[in-house]
Amino acid sequence: YFGNPSQKLFVIGVTGTAGKSTTVMMLAQILNYSGKKTGYITTAGSSDGSEAKMNTHGMSMPGGWMLQKQLSEMILKGCQYAIVECTSEGLAQNRHLGINFRTALFTNLSPAHIESHGSFEKYRAAKGKLFAALTNNGGTSSIGVNLDDPNKNYFLGFKSAHKFGVSMRSDTPKPDGIAVFVAENVKVSDKIAFSVNGIEFNLRMFGTFNVINALLAIAAAKTLGVPLETAAEALSNIGVVPGRMETITAPSGTTIIVDYAPEPAAMEASLNAIALLPHSKIIHVFGSTGGHRDVAKRFTFGEIS
Repeated sequence: YFGNPSQKLFVIGVTGTAGKSTTVMMLAQILNYSGKKTGYITTAGSSDGSEAKMNTHGMSMPGGWMLQKQLSEMILKGCQYAIVECTSEGLAQNRHLGINFRTALFTNLSPAHIESHGSFEKYRAAKGKLFAALTNNGGTSSIGVNLDDPNKNYFLGFKSAHKFGVSMRSDTPKPDGIAVFVAENVKVSDKIAFSVNGIEFNLRMFGTFNVINALLAIAAAKTLGVPLETAAEALSNIGVVPGRMETITAPSGTTIIVDYAPEPAAMEASLNAIALLPHSKIIHVFGSTGGHRDVAKRFTFGEIS
């Protein structure tokens, strides 16, 4: 009905437990800054390459027809690239079918949605559907993974013309035939600074976990011909990702940080990042579960808090 829009776009899928939306937004920022017009679809919102909109339908990865409609709108606005956040629920329900994915990125994996999927292995397998769906397109397919995650080999095991990995550890083993991007001289406070191959990156964000998100975006852009220097300039200008460690200063002077972290690992990482900031008191307000799923997480959330 929409004319197979993904055949006319270079589509990149991003999956993992945490960091998907931020990685998508960072990569879109880099590609747009370099002149490669890019649209995106995330939990927080979407962009057709010209206008960003808040997500009002409540699904991180929309249903098949809506995805195709959004991709077609990107083409009408002149986009060359599209980045899609791919959730385990969306992939398990085959919302990715009919999309010509050329690159798949993996952020990290920790137990989540186990009640829905049945087991951690089935949850991981749902994520793997994105990688299994890659189309080669004359040798242009790519897989990018977080080498610091213990599930890296599972995702590197899928077929692809090119593979790359990112890491925050200088002693990370470098698999044969895989380009590796390592963050060096990492400094994290209320800002993030690190270097990759001698190029310095400075981000107006905080949270150590955002280093891996940035590395995946940088590495993916590099495979598409964007120099590291250009990526550094782009990320120095990136604003706050909505709902992702978003800082608001109240009239009283209290700092409020909004972070949509509905998984235990993400919540713990967020709280650890906040604990490093100067403060006299931390008040943590959190909900129970998203979509009334994974009721068991309520107890884990309480323990973490």
